[in-house]
This record gives sequence, C-alpha cells and structure tokens, in this order.
Amino acid sequence: MRIFIYFFLIIIYACDENNSVRTYSIPKQHNAFKNIEDKSEKNNLFFSWTSPSHWKEGNVSPMRLASYTIPFSQGKADLSITNFSGDGGGLLANVNRWRGQLKLSSQTLEQVSKNMYTGESGLGQFKLFKIYNNEDHSTAFLCGVFEIEGSTVFVKLSAPLLGVNEIEEEFKKFCSSFKYNDK
Repeated sequence: MRIFIYFFLIIIYACDENNSVRTYSIPKQHNAFKNIEDKSEKNNLFFSWTSPSHWKEGNVSPMRLASYTIPFSQGKADLSITNFSGDGGGLLANVNRWRGQLKLSSQTLEQVSKNMYTGESGLGQFKLFKIYNNEDHSTAFLCGVFEIEGSTVFVKLSAPLLGVNEIEEEFKKFCSSFKYNDK
C-alpha cells in the first residue's frame, strides 16, 4: 500500500501546471589532498613532485592538478600546475600568451629561446621562463614547461617581480623535483 501512495504522490508532483522541462545543477566536487603522493594516486598521475614545507596548498580549480600559495617578503605568490594533452597549444603560443597577460609584445621562437633556462628533472628536461614587464613590476611570471608522454605540464608562478626574484631559485629546485612514479 505504501508503494502505491509513494507512486501516486510522485505522479501528482510530476503533473503540475508548468509543462516545461526542469533542469538542475549540481556543483562539481573538487578533491584537495594534503600531499602530492595522495594526489598522484587519486588523480592517476604518472608523475609527482616535492614541494617545500612552507608552501601551502592553494585554491583548487578544475584546470589545476595542484595549486600552492608561496610566501615571500612582501606577500604571497600563486603557483599552479596544469597538464594538457599534446603540446598544450605549443610552447611559443603559451609564452606569447603569458607575455600578452603582462602587456608585452609577442616574440619569435628565436627570441623566446634566448630567454629560456633549461633544467633537468626526473621527467627529463624542462624549460623555464621568467617573464616580466620593465614598466610594471606588479605582476611577473616564472613558467616551467615539461613535455612528457604525449602531454605538456605547465608550472606557473605569478607574483610581483620582487616575489618572482625571491622565489626563483626555489622554483627551479621545485621543477627539478618532478619525477615519474614507480608503477
């Protein structure tokens, strides 16, 4: 008898005067984990990294594998780690997009290559770019680019130029810590 009553109530509720289709939005759940080993396992990443203990996990978004807030003498920097299939739009296009964000003109591949640092990590070589506008030091970038196994990993730090200068060596060490996970 109860089933009949529930069924009847559902039919009555569904048959209202408004004959339109109803849609509902459910917020996407974000997984934020305390350490990268957990994050690697739960996101099925085939690589991991080691972050300094004073770096704090930052805001998570659907695009970011991880995010950190990094203190420096006059504030905090934001660091994001993203992974895109293929070349992620291309090295030159990404560098010029970052330059555009700082109101700088585009460069050629030859010009970009002259301002590139190459480092070594457990994932192989990575490219590092320090991008800033001489006329506006309010925002600058350190960008690490790893081309691995059919995808491209971007590590981007955003801070005033003072913060970028203070964090630069630590950022290089962080990028050097990337490695493949043992399977």
